[in-house]
Formats: sequence, C-alpha cells, structure tokens
Amino acid sequence: MIKWGEWVQRETGAAGFRFDAIKHIDEDFIADFVREVRDKLDNPDLFCVGEFWKQDVGSLEAYLDRFPEQMSLFDAPLHDTFKEAGDAGENFDLRQIWDGSLVQKRPVDAVTLVCNHDTQPTQALEAPVATWFAPLAYSLILLRGDGYPCVFAGDLWGCNSDPKVDPINQLGDLIRARKEFAWSNGPTRDYWDHANCVGWVREGDKDHDGCAVVICNGTGEGEKRMQLPGGDEHKGEVWVDLLGWYQGEVTIEDDGWANFKCPLKSVSVWTKKDARGKEAFMKKE
Repeated sequence: MIKWGEWVQRETGAAGFRFDAIKHIDEDFIADFVREVRDKLDNPDLFCVGEFWKQDVGSLEAYLDRFPEQMSLFDAPLHDTFKEAGDAGENFDLRQIWDGSLVQKRPVDAVTLVCNHDTQPTQALEAPVATWFAPLAYSLILLRGDGYPCVFAGDLWGCNSDPKVDPINQLGDLIRARKEFAWSNGPTRDYWDHANCVGWVREGDKDHDGCAVVICNGTGEGEKRMQLPGGDEHKGEVWVDLLGWYQGEVTIEDDGWANFKCPLKSVSVWTKKDARGKEAFMKKE
C-alpha cells in the first residue's frame, strides 16, 4: 500500500490524500503511510486529510495529538454548528459560531466544510445546512484566513439526486472572491460584536486588494461599521457589493471608516469599485 501511495502520486501529480473513515483504520498504519510517502517523494508538505467524523472537538484533538506527522481533519463540529445556526435563524448568536470547532482550536489542522456527500438528505450522516444559511457559512470558511476550506461539488453545481440538490446561489463568486480579495497573506480585522450581524475586513497585500464582509442572520437589514487598513489612504473610495445582493454604493470616510450593509439573512462582500480582479465577476452593481 505504501508503494502504491508513492506510485499514484508520481503517476497523477495529485496534491495529496484524503483518508476515509480513519477512526476505523489502524492509526500506526496511517502514520507510516503518510511519513513514508512524504519521505519517498521528498515532499514533507504533501497534504493529507482524514475523515474522523465526531462532533466532539476533544476527540479530534486527541487523534491529532497521537499522530506523529502533521495531519488535517475535517471540522465535523463546525459543520454541526452551521446546521444548528441555519435551523435556529435569528435565535443563533453569530458570535458563538466558532465555539467548539477544530478551526478555532487548531486552525492549521482543520479542513472546514459546509456540506459533503454524507450530510446530504437520505445519506448516512444526514444534516443539511439550511439553504438560506449556506452562503453565510461558505463566506465564513472561504473569506477568512484560518483553516483549509473544502467546497462540496454538489453545492457548486447541484446534484441530480433524489431529492434533487440545487446549487448554492453564487457560490462560484464566493470562491472567486477568496482568490481575488481574501488573500491569505492579508491580516483579518474582526468586528464580532453583535449576535445577529458580524463583519470582518481582509487587508489584502501589495498584489491584491482586500474586502469587507458583512453577514446577518436577523430579520432586518445588517449593518457593520468597520475601518479599512491605512485609514485615510482609502478616503473617498467608492465600494460595492461584489455579489450584487446589496444595491448601492459606500463612500469611505476621511479616516477609513464606513458603514457596510447586507440584506437580511444574507451576506455582502464589499470591495473597491475599480479593484484589481473585479473584472472577473459578472457585472451586478
């Protein structure tokens, strides 16, 4: 099996391995496999993620503590929190969205997700995240710096299953927003001070403009006052919602502050009207 692991990597050029149901597989073997394949390929950064589906983050941490190599796990507790938040609506406190998650405890080891093949309706771990909340959940994993986000193909393109699963509205644009505006080298400024409306600013870097994100799970319009990095460097800039879900423009004040809004039970991703990379989006504003 270890020889096969080396061969399949050389043959396909794949980025790494996903190990299914690893709580049912001998831990020493998985550790030997990861270590030896990385050594034989001279690639200590070969990505490896395991499906250890337990809602208790302590169990995930215990597995990682026993594992002698760097290993990532899917953040099952975070998925369950997304499910809970979608079901609870405005009664869920968004300030608690990360509580008990692997990405909060060990961000470098967490693969975050909103849905997968097992959590769909009628499947073994059925726990679908509410359709209205899914874009908010994806913005939380795609547009922040912590964790390695995993996008479910069924959410991106839909599933011709029974029952049929429709694609998440504009998920492709959220993925593109991560690439163009939520650059991982840019620090994150959090404005996590309201139960039903939170926001953050990704600063970007010399090659990428940043963005400001607002999410709201309430029954009224969301609004978050946030400051852009550099303060007066952004004076007078006009910003728009990349997704087009919030119409209108925001003009940045003299000191870099502005009031960014989003529709009720929704998300808005704001960036400069003439930002680099914005031409990749459909014209929505």
